[in-house]
Amino acid sequence: MENKENLQLDQPHVSEHNHEDIIMKNEGSLQSDKRRDSMIKKAVRKERWRVLFLAAAVIAVIAAAWFGFSGFARGAQAVKQAFDREKEKAEASVYHSFYEQGFAAGEKEYHVKNRAVISLGNIRETANLEVLSVSDVTFMIENPENENKNIQSWIEVPGTGVYTVNLAAGEFLVDDERMMVFVRVPKPELLPENISIDHANVQVLRFSSNAWLSSVRDGEQLAGKQLNEARTKIQEDISTNLQYYEFAEKSARSLLENLIRSINSEIPELKVEIEFF
Repeated sequence: MENKENLQLDQPHVSEHNHEDIIMKNEGSLQSDKRRDSMIKKAVRKERWRVLFLAAAVIAVIAAAWFGFSGFARGAQAVKQAFDREKEKAEASVYHSFYEQGFAAGEKEYHVKNRAVISLGNIRETANLEVLSVSDVTFMIENPENENKNIQSWIEVPGTGVYTVNLAAGEFLVDDERMMVFVRVPKPELLPENISIDHANVQVLRFSSNAWLSSVRDGEQLAGKQLNEARTKIQEDISTNLQYYEFAEKSARSLLENLIRSINSEIPELKVEIEFF
């Protein structure tokens, strides 16, 4: 019995007041935990916003840098283009200035030209340029019965016909810039005055006369008549040969071209075009 009483005496006494204090302490601890949890959540949310803000700031800085660089690049390109244009203008101006100075100095001191000048000399003053010479031979036969005279004359008559081109009637167009000469002249022609008889080489094949019925004058008249007829016949023979005209045109073209080139020998790349009308 004593032991039981002692045990009861040794146990602490818990009053109602103490019990309420314990309950209040527990409730305070719970509220404290809730406040701590709330503060942690606020801190987490704040940290998230701070991270989002920093990320947005970084993105904004990168975007601003990109747009700035792009604008700078476009501006630099525009500046370069403007610079190149002004540079070309300046170079052209300087080149033109030095070209004019050099040209003036060269023309004054050395009489040189930076541009070829085509010359035609006195070509346009040539009325009849001989381009082709053609030889022909005809035979003239005179018997006594032709003129009731007692004279017989057979002769061989050589002659020459010369084709000419009237350059004075032509047109000459000169293009110094393209280094070209355009020539338009009449076709070669065979004029009557360009038919000649080679008297020194006229051959008498046969000649006879009756001294009683003819005189020296009769012989001279007959000879003149035969030569005139021979001249007319040679002109007809040459002028009716179309191949001679083709040869004359080829010869005229070659002769004119070489003549113009020889006058302008300092321009080896000179072009010459010739046309006949």
